[in-house]
Amino acid sequence: MTKAEQLIRKAKFSKRYQGYQYLLQCIELVLDDDSRLCALSKQVYQPIAQKYQVSYRCIERDIRTARDYAWQKGGKEVLEEISGGKFFEVPTVGELIEIFAIYLRDELQCTA
Repeated sequence: MTKAEQLIRKAKFSKRYQGYQYLLQCIELVLDDDSRLCALSKQVYQPIAQKYQVSYRCIERDIRTARDYAWQKGGKEVLEEISGGKFFEVPTVGELIEIFAIYLRDELQCTA
């Protein structure tokens, strides 16, 4: 299990949702090049959508569904822990990807 998988499982994301796999791939793409955060639809969602032969909107929607499940199951606390802040509303998909990617990047730099 990769660090990204461990982290999103800790945040209560369930493998039963397709958004779980999409989120993992989004995080990996952003870890490869964090400038992709400035063009999520084009540089993150679109390549994944092409791989699965779905629209980029489907990618974002499925991640939102998985995010909402995780939020209800206690993922909010984990997100607050890793981001160092408080959430008063559910983060957007883009914010979620950024939180996970920054945390993992920082963690990988600390262990290197």
